Amino acid sequence: MRKFYEGGFQPTMTRREAGLILGVRENAHPEKVKEAHKKVMVANHPDAGGSHYLASKINEAKDILLGKTKGGGRSKV
Repeated sequence: MRKFYEGGFQPTMTRREAGLILGVRENAHPEKVKEAHKKVMVANHPDAGGSHYLASKINEAKDILLGKTKGGGRSKV
């Protein structure tokens, strides 16, 4: 069984967290990011009964991994 990301969201989303949300690596190819975003969004879209909040976090994760938004700093491990 596939393990999904557990827990709340960071105050500022990191590339690591974005990858965990979409189920891809932090340095995934843009096409893989878009494909994963579409798959996750179909399952969580507000028009299909999903949460507006989760949909916004899924979109934020895609934008961070594609470099379309500020943030995405490295997480401290």
